[in-house]
Amino acid sequence: MHVPKEKIQVTMVVDRFRIVGYMHKYPGARMLDLVNIKEASFVPVTDADIFSINDGKLIYHADFVGVNKNEVSFFYPLEDTGTKETG
Repeated sequence: MHVPKEKIQVTMVVDRFRIVGYMHKYPGARMLDLVNIKEASFVPVTDADIFSINDGKLIYHADFVGVNKNEVSFFYPLEDTGTKETG
């Protein structure tokens, strides 16, 4: 059974990296609900650009990354502008 999800562009800071990509949540769910699932150690992020914190340069692009939620310093949603934040 397929349940539709909302796609939210986010920025995450993990160790020495900033990840800009998309998290997917159920309609009506909060973003915090995604990281508070005790059974899940990783948060899925799609269409992810990974930048260096030191110089802001793009290091890698991945269609999918699993981010260890214990390593996330903070994350926040980006406003829906239709384009992905860069650098």
